[in-house]
Amino acid sequence: MPHLMGHSAIRVVLLVTGLAAAVGAQSWRIIESRDRGKDLVAWVQPDRLYWRPFAIRGIRDAEIKLLSVDETTQARSQIKRLPPGWSRPTGYHKTNTEIFVLDGDLAIGDKKMGKYSYAHYPAGYAHGPVHTDYGATFLEWWDGPPDFVASRESKPDARSDQVIEGWNYYTARLAKAEDFPKFSNRPLPPDYPIHLKIIRRDPVTGQLTWIAMTPGGGAGSLTAGKRRPLWSANPAWEEGYLLEGDMTVGECLPVGEVVGSYGPGGYFFRPASAPYGGRSLWSSTYSLWLFRTGSSSGLNYFDRCDNPKETEKEGRE
Repeated sequence: MPHLMGHSAIRVVLLVTGLAAAVGAQSWRIIESRDRGKDLVAWVQPDRLYWRPFAIRGIRDAEIKLLSVDETTQARSQIKRLPPGWSRPTGYHKTNTEIFVLDGDLAIGDKKMGKYSYAHYPAGYAHGPVHTDYGATFLEWWDGPPDFVASRESKPDARSDQVIEGWNYYTARLAKAEDFPKFSNRPLPPDYPIHLKIIRRDPVTGQLTWIAMTPGGGAGSLTAGKRRPLWSANPAWEEGYLLEGDMTVGECLPVGEVVGSYGPGGYFFRPASAPYGGRSLWSSTYSLWLFRTGSSSGLNYFDRCDNPKETEKEGRE
């Protein structure tokens, strides 16, 4: 199964609402942390988070649910909700932004965006105007502090060639084995059960945004009839948002293996090199994940969570 997302020797804290997880006979006490630059953020359930105001100078206020934030860089992942009739003029941000529509209607310039549509705007690229007739809810990612500069012209150094508009899950083709960056030296078999759709790959940083659909009724550690080690870790950070279905995932923490389940809307941000998977990796129905990850060279595999022994390292071809 492609990685669900990226162990830090420092503290690992879960951002969760209402999750009870057991480690042997001990209970893991769930506390809140918002600094994803240091901590694991896992099993977030947005339906239990409050909507909060989101204000940027120069545009109308909106509402957000903050999923995770890096307190050093101010990069963040959030769910934004726009009311009917919301609009803003043409302009740009000083940081890269990505959006993925979950519900409603959104128009950016002459591009109409419905459910499961995506757009990426590099820093300094002027786009808009933006408008919604009936309201819209979408995932939004910022690589730095949110801002807005009203302008009809892009900055001269804007990476205009990296703009993505009009991408939609329902019309995008499935990725072929040769299209997707390989996290294993083994070729994908013809009957590989996971369907992948690449949304964006940054040619400079290697950062990747994509969607993976996995059928249920099978353990994620089974691949082409061969069982890999139970635990894997990505050298880069990883994050995921479960669009549909269910998935149970174990996290290898200082206290040992902690297991939790995701339903629609479930979210995580995993720091680089954090092992995940475990004996309980499973989907009862199916899972449709939206993933983002930083540049990496492959996955490292481990047999055990407690003092894991590295058993295999595979790099991309």
